Amino acid sequence: MRKMIYLVLLVSVVGGAGYLAYTHQTELRAMTRVFGIVAPCTEPITYSIGSIDRRFGISTSTLVSDLGAAEAVWEKPSNKDLFTYEQQGGDVTIALVYDSRQAATDTLKAAGIQIDKSKASYDALKTRYDELLLQVETEQSRYNDLVAAYTRDEDAYNAEVEKWNRRGGAPAAEYERLQDEKAALSREFAVVKSLESMLNANIDTLNALATTLNQLIVQLNLNVAQYNRTGASAGEFEEGLYRLAKGVQTIDIYEYSNRTQLVRVLAHEMGHALGLEHVADADAIMYKINRIETLKATASDMAELSRVCRK
Repeated sequence: MRKMIYLVLLVSVVGGAGYLAYTHQTELRAMTRVFGIVAPCTEPITYSIGSIDRRFGISTSTLVSDLGAAEAVWEKPSNKDLFTYEQQGGDVTIALVYDSRQAATDTLKAAGIQIDKSKASYDALKTRYDELLLQVETEQSRYNDLVAAYTRDEDAYNAEVEKWNRRGGAPAAEYERLQDEKAALSREFAVVKSLESMLNANIDTLNALATTLNQLIVQLNLNVAQYNRTGASAGEFEEGLYRLAKGVQTIDIYEYSNRTQLVRVLAHEMGHALGLEHVADADAIMYKINRIETLKATASDMAELSRVCRK
């Protein structure tokens, strides 16, 4: 009887393991890597593309090409097959997530403002912010005055029209005068709307500058207060983020300003998926800030890759 019980238990365990392997293939692959069941760098990490926010303006095929370039950053100098793209079901799911960081980058790019991750860039952006803030405050004051004047003129015009309507209509001369006032109000309104449009555009740029400055404050570890503007976001460190949660691996990309920056941040986060940590070399792919416009792994990067692959 005891032998039969053992046999039933053994069948249950094996059957349960088989069911888990069939229904949770991605999670099990990730777990085998995390717990060292598969030796590092001996089998390629598979990845698939999840969601791409359309506001990035990038197609799936283009992102696949950029991911191939990110693979090459590690694979060419190491002569190892480290990553493989799969249409679905890869070990790592990669998504492009649009938030205030990319919105700020897009706004500044449209305004012709270039950014790099340096103290000099921070200082230049701060000067631009201070100048634009004064301009916005002046425009806001003028806008408020114009709106108040338009409201007074419109109220006076409406009162006149209502008065003559109560009397059954205005004489010809009064009617012509009211028509002239109506035309003047239309011109006045057009001026108000034009200034409003310009003011809103400048406020959007100001908020984008504040968001970007807040990011630089965090990224460069500057000992200054963040910009607390309505419409601006607090500084966040990541342009991208690799996560492992409950055996599921994801890479979310939040912000980039050109293809080189996108490929670098993809290569950086894919490095984390391999198990690489940040390195101190400011030119490295695995440096904590994506600040260099090259796609070449440095000696520090390769030393970190060798450390992980030798485990």
